[in-house]
Amino acid sequence: MAKFTRVNPAATTTDAEMMGGDMKFFTVDYVNTNTSTGPEGAQTKSHNVIANNCNIVAMGPMLDSNTQQTFAAEGDVVVATIQTAIRALGTVDSVNLGSATVTATLLGVLTAAVVT
Repeated sequence: MAKFTRVNPAATTTDAEMMGGDMKFFTVDYVNTNTSTGPEGAQTKSHNVIANNCNIVAMGPMLDSNTQQTFAAEGDVVVATIQTAIRALGTVDSVNLGSATVTATLLGVLTAAVVT
């Protein structure tokens, strides 16, 4: 019988987070939407724009005094397009979204930064 030598790698790394498909993560800094959380508010209008540009599978809580939020989306996500679309909303419910930013990120939480 033939003898086989098997070699396993010490570790493997992946740069993919999956839930039925490749997922992308991005954080939106609305800058100042903590006073506009109603059904016609700046946060809702921003969520609608994001949903029109990608397939959202999860939304994190509002952080940093209710100004930032992280999203998980399936497929190709172009953060520059989402940022441009949110900024194009202009002023909604007295909140200027003209300086909102969208930043691509990876899924990872440091134990010192766990959100409770």
